Amino acid sequence: MQPNLAQVLNTLAHEIRTPLAVSQGYLKLYLDGRLTDAEDQRRAFQQTRDALGTLATLCNEMGKVSALSEVASPALLERVSARAFVEQVQRAAEVQDTAWSGEGGEANIAAQSVTDLAHAVAVVAKAAFDEAREQPHAVRVISGPEARSLGEGATELLMLAGTPDALPALETGASGGGGADTVNFTKGGKGLRLIWAAFVLQRHNVQTWTHKDHRASVGFRFPLVQP
Repeated sequence: MQPNLAQVLNTLAHEIRTPLAVSQGYLKLYLDGRLTDAEDQRRAFQQTRDALGTLATLCNEMGKVSALSEVASPALLERVSARAFVEQVQRAAEVQDTAWSGEGGEANIAAQSVTDLAHAVAVVAKAAFDEAREQPHAVRVISGPEARSLGEGATELLMLAGTPDALPALETGASGGGGADTVNFTKGGKGLRLIWAAFVLQRHNVQTWTHKDHRASVGFRFPLVQP
């Protein structure tokens, strides 16, 4: 699930290319004296500023990805109930205007950073919603007796995100069958946010999948622990 170094660098190079070309292009037009109108100059400098802002964001995201590679097996010392965790994901800006069903229950999720984990889930869900474009967005939470047991004394929490018609198919793939497929964390136009999210999910032992017939969807499986 976690992107390798080659994928990280390739995504970074791809994301840098457009804002770099935009800023270079507008500066060349200005230096060549081809932006004589004041409004054209203002627009060009604004576009250049925006492009440089994108580059700055990419640098910040690369720093966050790099920091995650410093500790191979982080201690998951924070505890939050599955119910409270679901509520935190619901508050994320990326998943607003989404229909939610199900609750997380009182079993705990272990995390290195609950805030980062919730944000990572929201980022990945948003990428699926973006593929769905104008279709309705929905998230279904499955826990307790509905969720498959991971072993004695342990349960799991499932979170399925996508269009309403995709969720039943996505649920059938939760165990690895029924058309389940791997999630693409190196989609273009997403900066390094998806890659950062992939690293965060990996560090928290969260499994993800999509469905081969419903690409605008993603499932998450969270291990739950005793208090």
